[in-house]
Amino acid sequence: MVIIVLTTLSAIGPLATDMYIPAFPDVAAELGTTASRMQLTITAFFLGTASGQVVAGPLSDRMGRRVPLLIGITLCLLASIGCAVAPNVDALLVLRVLQGIGGGFGMVLGRAVLIDMTDGPELFRIMNIMQGVGGVAPIVAPLMGGIILLFGQWREVFVVISVMSLVSLLGVLFLIPESLPVSRRHSGGFRTFLRNCRTLLRRRIFVAYMLVNAFSAFALMAYVSASSFVVQEMLGFTSTEYSVSFAINSMGMMALSLLSARLTRTIHPRKLIRVGLIVVSLASFSLLIGSLFLDTPAWIVLPAFFFTVAPQGMIFGNGGALASDQAREFAGTGSAMLGLGFSFSASIAAPLVGIAGTHSSLPMAITMVVGCLISATFFVLAGRGSGGDTSRLPGAA
Repeated sequence: MVIIVLTTLSAIGPLATDMYIPAFPDVAAELGTTASRMQLTITAFFLGTASGQVVAGPLSDRMGRRVPLLIGITLCLLASIGCAVAPNVDALLVLRVLQGIGGGFGMVLGRAVLIDMTDGPELFRIMNIMQGVGGVAPIVAPLMGGIILLFGQWREVFVVISVMSLVSLLGVLFLIPESLPVSRRHSGGFRTFLRNCRTLLRRRIFVAYMLVNAFSAFALMAYVSASSFVVQEMLGFTSTEYSVSFAINSMGMMALSLLSARLTRTIHPRKLIRVGLIVVSLASFSLLIGSLFLDTPAWIVLPAFFFTVAPQGMIFGNGGALASDQAREFAGTGSAMLGLGFSFSASIAAPLVGIAGTHSSLPMAITMVVGCLISATFFVLAGRGSGGDTSRLPGAA
């Protein structure tokens, strides 16, 4: 049950980011606003999430995990209820910032609690599960939103997020103990946070694995941002056919996350990351070749999309766990830095893939290849710093 609660915490933020995107036209019509203002509600949530992660990590290193976690989930719950009854777009913007702050608390502190409570193979197993759900959440969120809209209106989307927040709040209250003893807490405010960040930035292995994840997210978000245009407008597929393809890719990522969680009991996580990076890189290069020389055929595009998305399940969880293993003495700050690196990299991928409009897959393919190459480069650098793959898992006794 503890794993379920922590996994739900890691998923609330990503789900709240994108779940109501299918309802944008309905929201704009009801609230009497423009499409650009609706896009600002996504930006507002990202700003809130970034702020929440920056605050939650160091605050929990000082106060412990439980109290900040309860504060963050309660804020997310109340803001989600507020979004469901928002009377105008200005109120929705403010509430989305607050919702993002609460979601950021949950994302960071869920990882921090896990790092406090587990070690060795168990850390890698649960981190794979959490990262798998967290990584697939922003991909399936629009699909979930679309299903909700079949039976209700846009406000019901926020009701669902409110229910998830309430379940998480009850789970933390009754199932999650305080995981950071007083002896391991750090006094100080923002200066302490900055000092801890500087300490972590001097740890080459932590930085390398953080950037492995960040640039894998860069490649993944290129797919998320542009795949609908490629599949529907360039290949001529229907929206239903695209949704099926999207769901298959997402389930592939989830399946490999769960498989990776099982394999880490006997296989070093670096070996799993290596396999994932090789497959993703080959898929991205095949998409680039298809875009440059073959007029983007479906027989290249669809398999390339699957093998770009699914192997991320072998990368995110293991990369996050290997980085977190380097930040145990201030896990909250380390978790915040991981989240910020992931979010920042993902957020800059979206505008890059739209450079050539909606009638070329080349910017998307280039962005994906660049992300894969940079991620692979930092993976190699991390291996040099840690001595490569070993039979002993980090943190194991």
